[in-house]
Amino acid sequence: MMGGLEGFMAPEGGDVDRNMDGSATYSNDEGSVTVGKNSYPDNWPGDAPKYDNGEIQYSASSNQQTGDSGSVLSLVTSDSPQKVVDFYKRELTSKGWKIEQTANIGQMVMLSATKGTMMFSVQVASADGKQTSVTIGISNN
Repeated sequence: MMGGLEGFMAPEGGDVDRNMDGSATYSNDEGSVTVGKNSYPDNWPGDAPKYDNGEIQYSASSNQQTGDSGSVLSLVTSDSPQKVVDFYKRELTSKGWKIEQTANIGQMVMLSATKGTMMFSVQVASADGKQTSVTIGISNN
């Protein structure tokens, strides 16, 4: 089984569905989450930027039926952290997002933006001096 999900036991009262794309969907009476797909989550908002020069390591989407919808994505790229941060600042602004905060913490840059009830947060860090790690979370409150 792909994605290291062999032998995974669902939480009590939950189910695990293994999907054809290598992802798995975990669900219980509170909703569901899909993880392990190496592409952008199905519920990625159309006005949220996608970084094309990166390799997706992990993605997940939650069940919109519960009202707690959101997306998480992790990728790596050979581009510099500054290039990635500049991309997100430019693209978020051009798509109508409002940059709320930018923070430099050591070798990591954190950026957050809002649009309506959605919040977009991204953490960009040098992974090993050769690659840049990018982690994105989008929530809809």
